[in-house]
Amino acid sequence: MKIGNVDISSRFILAPMAAVNCTSFRLLCKENKAGLVYTQMFDVELVKNKSSREVRDLLNIVEAERPVSVQLIGRNEESVLKSVKNVECFADIVDFNVGCSEKEILAQGYGADLLSKPALLEKLVGKIVQSTVKPVTVKMRIGIDSQRIIAVNVAKSLENVGVAAVCIHGRTAQQKLAKKVNWTIMRQVKEKLAVPVIANGDVASYSQGLDLLGKTNCDYVMIGRGARDRPWIFDPEKEHIDNAEIKQQILRFIDLYNNYEKRGSSQEVREHVFWMLKDYTTKQNTRAVLKLRYIKDIENFIINLQ
Repeated sequence: MKIGNVDISSRFILAPMAAVNCTSFRLLCKENKAGLVYTQMFDVELVKNKSSREVRDLLNIVEAERPVSVQLIGRNEESVLKSVKNVECFADIVDFNVGCSEKEILAQGYGADLLSKPALLEKLVGKIVQSTVKPVTVKMRIGIDSQRIIAVNVAKSLENVGVAAVCIHGRTAQQKLAKKVNWTIMRQVKEKLAVPVIANGDVASYSQGLDLLGKTNCDYVMIGRGARDRPWIFDPEKEHIDNAEIKQQILRFIDLYNNYEKRGSSQEVREHVFWMLKDYTTKQNTRAVLKLRYIKDIENFIINLQ
């Protein structure tokens, strides 16, 4: 299985998530058999003027997590193309975000707002493809709202300008993360495209991922919030894990964080740990972890959790 010239070892892919996809989290997902991991989304206005060293430190990509897709978001052509040049030597794949529907993003004409300007989007993505030797992908939604479901036409136009794959989040921009995903539209996109199509939305277990692949006939499935809570979701042998295994996963995340992150942020660690405790069965108050001030205290809390 390939996206462009990049080998992908599994059909299950980690979605880009802001304030979630740190290096240690990506590595944990990779250790749990994710076929491809994404960085979080980076605004091109943040990236465009950084030095190579600054970009390297910002992305903090290590060899053990490859292949890695670096996701960019923006609209200004000059800023986008400068940012692509700045990240391409660190990325295996460059992804362009046309799916984010946050209010402040839409107000800037970024993300899903570009779906309302298909000619501009096609031109911009074509320029990105021409500017880099790395495979370029696009993550998009099925449309703006229920009256403008345009995923098939937009995806086909992006294929025509040379994208290596398209990821479809099965909701409109207006829906954000509400209501069920529309797997029918994702299937229609797959039927029209020759390049790989990645299905995205509402997968909370490995079996649900297989079900979405079956319904859409897509090549890959991308998992976001389900992976945030269960980084082991990519491994079919870990669909039902017990408390001891959850503990092991959390302690491994803390170990990776101590080894690969320079921030030393206890807030970041405790949020990840709290998310990963979602399926942990105990009478103890797991929310207590959110009050701990030091990473070592978080680690001890998990070790002693009954």
